[in-house]
Amino acid sequence: MTDVLAFAGVVLTLIFTVVNGFHDASNAVALPVRFNALTPRVALWLGAVFNMMGALLVGLVLNRMITFEIPVPLGLVGAVALICALVTAIGWDLITWWWRMPASSTAAIGGAVVGALLGARAVDLHGHELALGPYFSWNVLVPMLVSPLIAFALAFVLVIPLVHMVQHQAPGRVNFRAGVVQATGAAAIHFGHGIQHARRALWILVVLLLIAGSGISRQSIPLWLSALVGLCLAVGTLMGGWRISYTLSSRVVSLDPLRGAIAQTVSGALLFVGAFLSPIPLSSSQTSTAAILGAGSAQKFRTVYHATLVRVVATWLFTVPVCGLVSAVLFLAVSPLLPAP
Repeated sequence: MTDVLAFAGVVLTLIFTVVNGFHDASNAVALPVRFNALTPRVALWLGAVFNMMGALLVGLVLNRMITFEIPVPLGLVGAVALICALVTAIGWDLITWWWRMPASSTAAIGGAVVGALLGARAVDLHGHELALGPYFSWNVLVPMLVSPLIAFALAFVLVIPLVHMVQHQAPGRVNFRAGVVQATGAAAIHFGHGIQHARRALWILVVLLLIAGSGISRQSIPLWLSALVGLCLAVGTLMGGWRISYTLSSRVVSLDPLRGAIAQTVSGALLFVGAFLSPIPLSSSQTSTAAILGAGSAQKFRTVYHATLVRVVATWLFTVPVCGLVSAVLFLAVSPLLPAP
């Protein structure tokens, strides 16, 4: 039974990875497509390639940055907890896509895993103390609060000198250069997304394979597993969640091509650099949205659509508690079927 559930968890992890690529594709392609820097087809293929490259790089070089800080029990309870968390995170990604909201998959899966483990502890199926303080501080609060604030501030500040630099240049020349920067920024966002989300998917897969007794160790993750994760991200990216693209490009703030290039540069730089320097997973959705908002806010006339912004921020704030609660309820619903430890 444990092996069957672990296999089901592996399948759900791959599905979650595909949905994640589908959900987050808009974070990088919304602006380049909006300003005709890339065609939709080229933008999605660019994203698929760089997501795959990021995942492969994790398998080749960065696998030591995969952390196993959450004490998931390596048994039946752990497999059920991860299944509940994955079902919850997949559902949240699809719901927020339908709502056109750029929500964080990182916060969703993090909150869902902890919620399921708290549900297990509530019925005495999990005996470990959960280090919720450090975990939420570094894996939820930092991506949710710090990275969007930095992205907003950098984009807001960079607009002022760059606008002055190009104010006497021909609009066509400025727009062409801005398009090149947007396309480059899209590649950087996808590459950083591939690295950070591959690390998270590999963490779940390794734990499930350990539960199944496959012989894989945390210290030597096979390259084929990283390639499989990269392929799932690429497939999801090619599906393209265009509903969120409309929100990012047109419904959060009004942008011109130059400010769009600044937003792409800031979010791409943060995700690219953060992927190499920090084991903390940054949210591409929140970072990209905050950079777009920062670049568009540095204008003399009113450009921010506050009704949409309130909905976006509310989605961010409710992601962790909603996913944690739903995952805990799912685990409690199936807990009577699990044997006592």
